[in-house]
Amino acid sequence: MESREILQGMKQPLIHVGYPKSLSSWMQKLLFVPENGFCKVLDPLAAQLFVIDPPPFNYSNDASCQYMQQQLDKYLPDAAKRADTVPVITSEALVGHTYCGGYNAKTNADRVYQLCPQGRVLIVVREQRSLMRSLYKTFITWGMPHSIDRLLNPVDANLSPQFNLDFMRFDSLVSYYRSLYGDDQVLVLPYEMFVTEPTVFLERLLHYAGVSNAAELIGKLPLTRRMNRNQTLLNLMIQRWLNAVFLSGPFNYAGLFPSTEERLKQRIRRSKKNPFPAFLDNCFEKQFASKVNKAFAGQFEQSNRQLVDLTGLDLARYGYAL
Repeated sequence: MESREILQGMKQPLIHVGYPKSLSSWMQKLLFVPENGFCKVLDPLAAQLFVIDPPPFNYSNDASCQYMQQQLDKYLPDAAKRADTVPVITSEALVGHTYCGGYNAKTNADRVYQLCPQGRVLIVVREQRSLMRSLYKTFITWGMPHSIDRLLNPVDANLSPQFNLDFMRFDSLVSYYRSLYGDDQVLVLPYEMFVTEPTVFLERLLHYAGVSNAAELIGKLPLTRRMNRNQTLLNLMIQRWLNAVFLSGPFNYAGLFPSTEERLKQRIRRSKKNPFPAFLDNCFEKQFASKVNKAFAGQFEQSNRQLVDLTGLDLARYGYAL
């Protein structure tokens, strides 16, 4: 079974591969929906199960294609409506495992190309320091007990994949997808463009995706709606200590209690409440920013310049180190 057969008669598929913390949830929940002319034929969960997770020698396209067919039958049973619909494969995890330095990014890209070679790729990048702050929040919520110093200085990294800065050197991922799909079939947009100029961001995305009624669609989208609230670093520090002592999981097998879905939900709810004075969190934010700035100094300029050369984007306008 091939995706070409399943998606025949539809518009060219859009393959959104990430990055995480870069508008992914907003697009998946509010943009890539049937009423806007899109259909998620592979959503993040399906992409994880059928594309990312299979062991190296057990991967095939069959499960993904079966899921695609089920999604079309569920959301677009009328074949006539499919001709005006853009099928979407979307998962920010396709750029590689965030905590493990994106070690599987190339494997994911190869599998995506094997599954859907007729697609066009969307990559949304985010300025590295801002991305690091948001990723750290996510890691703590997942149950990670590490300080930012420990995260940025992995121990015995040769023994297992750990976080490393290569994950945020975007030019490597962009170049590889361009080598697979072609230069004109990979669109890169900065997250900061959506923050400052959401209409421009969406016009470029929708034109690239082949959506004809872009202006009408943009007019009804909730451009100011946020899908994820920020979490204060003081709250995260307290949660990090709790993770180290009490939470048993893939980050720390020595914890007293196993991690469960309900405990994850509790951590998310707890992290959104801040009972402490604002000046305390400002202090932690300054310390965190200082450590990240020191670790990132001189690390991304070459990569960002390469990305500018590849895409023509004015990244200096959005605060990227060049």
